[in-house]
Amino acid sequence: MLSTTQIKSVVTRAAEVVRDSGAKRRIDEDGYTRVDPFRIAQTAGVVVMLRPLEKLWGAFISEGQPGILVNAERPAGVIQMTCAHELGHFVLDHGTTTDEQLDYNNTAAQKELEADWFAYSLVAPRWAVAKIMKRKGWAVADLAHPFNLYQLSLRLGISYAATAWSLQRLKLCDRSFVEEVLRIQPAAIKKALLPKPLINSQRDVWLLDEADRDLVLEPRVDDQMLVRLKDHSGAGYVWDTKEAASEGFTIEPVLLPPGNAADADALIAGGVHYLDYLISPPQSLPTGRSELQLDEHKPWDRSLDPLNSFEIQTQYEDLASGLSSVAKQALLQGTGQS
Repeated sequence: MLSTTQIKSVVTRAAEVVRDSGAKRRIDEDGYTRVDPFRIAQTAGVVVMLRPLEKLWGAFISEGQPGILVNAERPAGVIQMTCAHELGHFVLDHGTTTDEQLDYNNTAAQKELEADWFAYSLVAPRWAVAKIMKRKGWAVADLAHPFNLYQLSLRLGISYAATAWSLQRLKLCDRSFVEEVLRIQPAAIKKALLPKPLINSQRDVWLLDEADRDLVLEPRVDDQMLVRLKDHSGAGYVWDTKEAASEGFTIEPVLLPPGNAADADALIAGGVHYLDYLISPPQSLPTGRSELQLDEHKPWDRSLDPLNSFEIQTQYEDLASGLSSVAKQALLQGTGQS
C-alpha cells in the first residue's frame, strides 16, 4: 500500500507532465477533451507500439531507446489507460516492466501501485473531469446514470470502469457508488443507443448534443456517433445534412423501437422533442481534423438565417497494430511527407 505522501508525490508528478507536455493547453485552448498519453510519450521520446500481446496488457522497455508496448486487441479506453500506466513506469524510473493487468490491489509491488496512480492522475485529473461535467451540466449524482458515465468515459478517452474508479480516487463518490454503476456494462448502453448492434462490440457509441458544440472529439476510426438535436419540424424547420455530406460524412436519422431507453430520453419536460442522427465518417479519413456542421432551416426559404446550428470537429484515431498514429505522423513529417 502506498502512503499518502507517496500518492501525493506521484499525483504531483503526473500534473507536472500534463502541464509541461502541453496536454492541458490542448484542452483549455484548442477544444480537445482528453489527455492523450500517446502524444505525451512521443513528446518525451518514448516509442509506442501496438501489438497483439496474448496475456500481456502492456510493457515498458527501458534498455536503449525507451519504448512502450500496448496490447492492440483491447477496447480503445483500455489501450489509452495501458499506455498511461506504462508511461508512468517511464516517468517514475521503474525500469523494464511487463503488466498482465491494471488496477493492482494494495498488496502489489510499489512500482505497480505508483504506475496506477500516475495513470489515473494523468488521464483523469480533477480539472479535466470538472470541465466536461460543467459543459454537459452534470452533477456527480448525474453520473450515477450509466449513459452519462459512459459518455464521460469517451470524452476522457478511458474505459467505463476506469472512469467510475477515477471518481472514487478523486473522492467524488464512494465505493458503493462505483459498484452500483458497474452493474450496467457498456454493451447494454450501446445496445440501447443503436437501432442495430455494432459489428465490432469493442467499438464505442458517442452521443453528442448541443453541449458538445465547437469541441474537437477523438473517436476511434469505426466508432459510431449519434447527434441528438432539437426537433422544430412542427414549426416547419428541418436539419439540413447537405453541408456535412459534402465533407464526406454519411448521415441518417435513427428510428428506435418503442420503449427503447434512448427513445424515452428523446422527450424531455415541456414537450421538447429531439431527433437522433447516426453519423458515419468519410471513407477516406483525413490525417487532421474533419468539420461536421448541421443547420436547421425552413427548406422552402433558404434566405433566412438558420434557426440553429451544430458544429463540431472530429479527429479520428487509428489504434491498429504498429506504431501509434502520433508516432506515424511524426515519422512522416520527419521524412517531408504529408
